[in-house]
Amino acid sequence: MKKAKNKLHLNTEDIYQKSVVRKCRIEENIDDSIRLDKYMGDRFSYYSRNKWQDLIGQGLVLLNGRKVKYTRTVNKGDEIEYHIIGMKEPEVDKNVTIIYDDGDLIIANKPANLPVIPSGKYYHNTLHTIVKQMLNCNINMLNRIDRETSGCVVMSRGHETASKFCAMIARRKNTKKKIKKTYIAVVENAINIEDNFIVEGYMLESGHEYYRRFQTLHKENIEGSKYSKTAFKTIKRFGDYAVVMARLYTGRMHQIRVHLYSKNLYMVGDKIYGKYGPKVFDDFIEKDIIPDGFFHRQALHAYSLEFNHPITDKLIKVKAPLAKDLREFIKKIKNI
Repeated sequence: MKKAKNKLHLNTEDIYQKSVVRKCRIEENIDDSIRLDKYMGDRFSYYSRNKWQDLIGQGLVLLNGRKVKYTRTVNKGDEIEYHIIGMKEPEVDKNVTIIYDDGDLIIANKPANLPVIPSGKYYHNTLHTIVKQMLNCNINMLNRIDRETSGCVVMSRGHETASKFCAMIARRKNTKKKIKKTYIAVVENAINIEDNFIVEGYMLESGHEYYRRFQTLHKENIEGSKYSKTAFKTIKRFGDYAVVMARLYTGRMHQIRVHLYSKNLYMVGDKIYGKYGPKVFDDFIEKDIIPDGFFHRQALHAYSLEFNHPITDKLIKVKAPLAKDLREFIKKIKNI
């Protein structure tokens, strides 16, 4: 007999007690007709769409605090609460070091393979949880970098510092107190790379069959796009490879990777904007496979930060030593 997946189950209390609760908000603009099961399958692809239909039917996915059918459409601003049963979180690199701590403001050197905040399969194995346990205090996350990116991440113990830091970021176009962010990346297809170059333009989330949040760079300001600017300096060359330093003037999602891609430069290990395109990302998510010889993560490191302390106005300058795996990779390509 075929299971009625769209029938809501009423007796879910026992299941709730054995599950881990995750919450998310739909922040992006989405199609008005997208159903809950499709949205969950696209965003959290560790479960198939059919599996999400089962979970919604069991009452394990709540939309704005209510049990709904999986055919219900969702919109920007909706809050989703879902329960995961028996899922083991992936292993992460917990080798976090604190490179600045004045009693309130904290800057950590995050290793690669560690999410900053709960997302997808990760809930407890995050930088936020690890630093909270290390310092035995509540932590406010003040900036983020990708799970695969290593380097500087800013946090605070106090809410006043967090509020003023975020306000400083929001006003950076209109203030002399700017946050200077510098990254180091290893790129390929770089035999003709320039010594210094600037990439600027308008980034737009255009989508791709293998990655729905794929970004493209445009010269013109078109509807929905956001201005972006990065200054690059080539610091080492090794045949087809180069090591570059990237100074961010704006902070858009995937900015450095998209800007390199627009110049036909590919960040080593990039599963979305790399030389093989986002099919690599799809294969990695769906089948847990990557091409032979592919570097295990995107070769990007948040190297340095420079800004005025949001409370004391003291100039803060920090550098996070380059991650060991990147040092070893650079040594390897140097000897090719």
